[in-house]
Amino acid sequence: MAKIKALESYYADKPSFQFAFISDTQGFFAETEDLVQDINRRNVAFVLHGGDLTNYAFTDEFERMHRALAKLQAPYVTVIGNHDCLGDGAKIYRNMYGPLNHTFTFNQNKFIFLNTNFLELNSDAVPDTNWLEEELESAPENINKIVVSHVPPNDAVANKEKEQAIAELLRQHKVLLALNGHIHRYRAEQTYDDGVWYVSSASADKRGYVMVTVTGDKASFENIDF
Repeated sequence: MAKIKALESYYADKPSFQFAFISDTQGFFAETEDLVQDINRRNVAFVLHGGDLTNYAFTDEFERMHRALAKLQAPYVTVIGNHDCLGDGAKIYRNMYGPLNHTFTFNQNKFIFLNTNFLELNSDAVPDTNWLEEELESAPENINKIVVSHVPPNDAVANKEKEQAIAELLRQHKVLLALNGHIHRYRAEQTYDDGVWYVSSASADKRGYVMVTVTGDKASFENIDF
């Protein structure tokens, strides 16, 4: 995270910045190497990963995927995916990447990473909507809010008891983008017809990711094939 904070002054007076959103690199090591090479040819401040770094949450999978992603010229930040939660995966993930729910700010932007894998973690408390609400409310009005999670709130394996609560929080706090993985294909829609864009990235084996450009209080996004 320190690497991202160090970039703030460089981008402070720039009219816009870009970041890449990738997801579901789970076991697709050759494709991830190609993905990294493609991103390295582009001008991105950082890379966000939508989860499922692994397929079976083995330690060697986490380590091998990190070695591939560490070749990115820009720093990367990830949220946990459902495959990353299998077995002792959540513990391994915490040791490598930190808390399952976390945030960072980048100039006038707050990025909120929300764990949405309630089935694998066998917990009705996931996702933690109280924590999400606190993080959204603590962000100043003039700051962009971007929420990153693995499972989209309307997915078949999402916690359906919390779907509407999440949608309402994102709507109420005028979230700029909701970024998701899990479905292994690019999708961009206003799922609840409320002005909030829910954008999913393709998986690495589908050879796609999303390029996001933030300009002031607006964001645009493009599916990139590599």
